[in-house]
Amino acid sequence: MRVLFGPTTVTTAGTRVQLSNTADRVKQIRFASRVANTGRIFIGTVTVSATVSGWELTSSEAARAKGDLILDFGAGSVLLSTFYVDSIVSGEIIDWVAIVE
Repeated sequence: MRVLFGPTTVTTAGTRVQLSNTADRVKQIRFASRVANTGRIFIGTVTVSATVSGWELTSSEAARAKGDLILDFGAGSVLLSTFYVDSIVSGEIIDWVAIVE
């Protein structure tokens, strides 16, 4: 197993971005929004958008915990290329760390 780290930037709000185009098989992945983000960011599959079909992470503030999401696939795995992000503000960044096969 290996550990991969990455930031993914949504350059244009409303335009989903693929985390990676690799066929790495994910055992566990964690997403976290950056403190500097000013809007909402969404995690999902190819259908994710800033309005529907995604898990919403709110922007982080120093006064509250960072918005994050942890997915554990146990004995199974999902391709890293399955995940996409979108946001309501251009330039938002999501950080992620994945344990892959």
